[in-house]
Amino acid sequence: MAYRNQIARNVVLVLFLGFLLFPLLVLVAVSVNPQVMVFPPRGFSLKWYAEIFKKEEFLSAAYSSFILALATSAVSVVLGVLAALGMRKLKGRISGVVLAMLQSPLFFPAVIVALAAFQVITTLGVEVSFLALLMAHVVVTMPYPLRNVLAQLVNFDSRLEEAAMSLGAKPITVFFRITLPLIRASVVPAFLLVFVLSWNNYTVSIFLAGTNWVTLPLQLRAYLQYEYEPFVAAMSTVLIIFSAFLLFVSERFFGVASRSQAK
Repeated sequence: MAYRNQIARNVVLVLFLGFLLFPLLVLVAVSVNPQVMVFPPRGFSLKWYAEIFKKEEFLSAAYSSFILALATSAVSVVLGVLAALGMRKLKGRISGVVLAMLQSPLFFPAVIVALAAFQVITTLGVEVSFLALLMAHVVVTMPYPLRNVLAQLVNFDSRLEEAAMSLGAKPITVFFRITLPLIRASVVPAFLLVFVLSWNNYTVSIFLAGTNWVTLPLQLRAYLQYEYEPFVAAMSTVLIIFSAFLLFVSERFFGVASRSQAK
């Protein structure tokens, strides 16, 4: 009976993973089609990948997305770490209320958060710019580092900090020499995760990106309005590989460390 249950679970797992991965595999296959965007491909060619380096508008959009994702990751992680450390001082119902408020962007569709941010910015008379886009990305992504750090702080021994301060260490020294190294296994993966989320974000960017700051997802969407060729699949494949690589690095070098510390 147990053997049959194990087989059933494996079948369900394979079907579920296949459901998730099959569209991506189709996209990769289409990206090497020499002519049109159809599946199965009618040949093999890497010319569409070479086209990526010939389209300046896409290279510019990729640079904009990289700068935005890097800035979003830095700000979100700093705010998330500080919020998580501050949550340790709160007790009782106030702790739950504050935590719910900080994590509220996770409970609403991204389009609602983006629309609300756009409404606030326009009401205040702030011009749509890189700063406005960065603030909106931070609002959407900050709960992720907050949750990561809070999860690791469950087993955090605060006596280490107290011992350091009793020996004369200043709070800032304790943070960088004691606290930060101990929670690094949750901070670095959170940084990479936020980078991927911001890099691929379309919903928030469509509301707040100006004509002088176009991200890569927006550029891809604009391109699809007029062209439908395997170049789009090739560009999407590069994005998939890049995102998967960052997540692999996070799990390979910090996921294991995090589990080891938990043990």
